[in-house]
Formats: sequence, C-alpha cells, structure tokens
Amino acid sequence: MASLSRPEQIVPDHHQSWVHTRLLLERAFEEMLLHGFTLIAAGFGSFAIFDGLSTTHGRAEVPRIFALAATAIGVILILTAAQHFRAMSAWADADEFGSGPAPELPNEKRPLYLAAAAMIIGVISFIALLLLPG
Repeated sequence: MASLSRPEQIVPDHHQSWVHTRLLLERAFEEMLLHGFTLIAAGFGSFAIFDGLSTTHGRAEVPRIFALAATAIGVILILTAAQHFRAMSAWADADEFGSGPAPELPNEKRPLYLAAAAMIIGVISFIALLLLPG
C-alpha cells in the first residue's frame, strides 16, 4: 500500500524566527487597533448615553468634550500603531534579508486595511460629533 504522506516543506530555522517575529508584530498591532477602535466606539456611544443624562442637569458640553477626546485619541492611537507596525516590519525584514526582497506572508496587508477602515470610521465619528448641535 502506498504511503499518502505529504512531503514536508523544509524551512530554515532563521526564517522561522522571522515569521514568528512578523506574526508577533501583527498580533501586537491588532491589539492596539482593538484598543483604538474601542476608544472610538466608547466616545461616540458615550455621547448618546451622557447626552440624555446631562440635559436634565444642564451640563451638555461635558459629554461632547469627552466623546471628542476619546474619538480623537482612538484615531491617533490607530495611526501611531500603524506607523509603528510598518517601521518594525521593515526593520525585521531588513534584519533578516538585508536590502534584498523579503517574502510576502499570506494576508500581509490585512491589518493595515483594518486600520484604515477603523480610522475612517473614527474620522467620520469625530466630524459627526463636531457637527451635532450642542
């Protein structure tokens, strides 16, 4: 009976450590993306909650300032995390491959696409909060 085992693809150990480093960078970036998006959602959502509470007490400006600050901090956090991710990925690639081309990992650009979408949502939320009647 013939063996149905697949041939193993041999990858040198030093490339395995590079892949591990890149995946850790991606994981850290996605965690920061989650924190930034949480701040954006909390800022926009808190305005709706606190706006109803503050109109009865005459402090309508406090929830708006908090919502604007949380949304802006979320967008800045995502932007900073994306910049850090790109710089550290380039550093890991240069450390492993020098000036030569680095191999592409599957779905390598996905975290940056997620960051762009979250930043667009954050900017739209920030503009909406600015334009809401106070």
